[in-house]
Amino acid sequence: MPGLLLHYGALMMCAHPPGLVTIPAPVQQRVLVSGQPVATSADMFLVAGCSFPAATLGAPPCTSITWLHTSTRVFVGGLPAMLQPSPPVSVAPAIGVGTPPPNPPMVQAMQLRVRGM
Repeated sequence: MPGLLLHYGALMMCAHPPGLVTIPAPVQQRVLVSGQPVATSADMFLVAGCSFPAATLGAPPCTSITWLHTSTRVFVGGLPAMLQPSPPVSVAPAIGVGTPPPNPPMVQAMQLRVRGM
């Protein structure tokens, strides 16, 4: 399934705003889109500021994101590139780790020029 190549500078939020999803340090820094490193399957997505009401519901807030949509044809340094199937603002093909049930994050802004499969 085709999609837009996700990159380090993409703006994402967990399902419980204002939880900001970031890639703290991109694994690769050689392949760029819009001046930012392309995200690969080796990158880790962390969540900061999740507002999930943990005390009330007895579950922890979102701590990280597991991305589910990787490229089958575009590889960066031997690793599959991450893909976002629809332009922002849209739901990401990912799940939040830490909260039951796992909720997908929202992609707010990203590059719109480079696509992959």
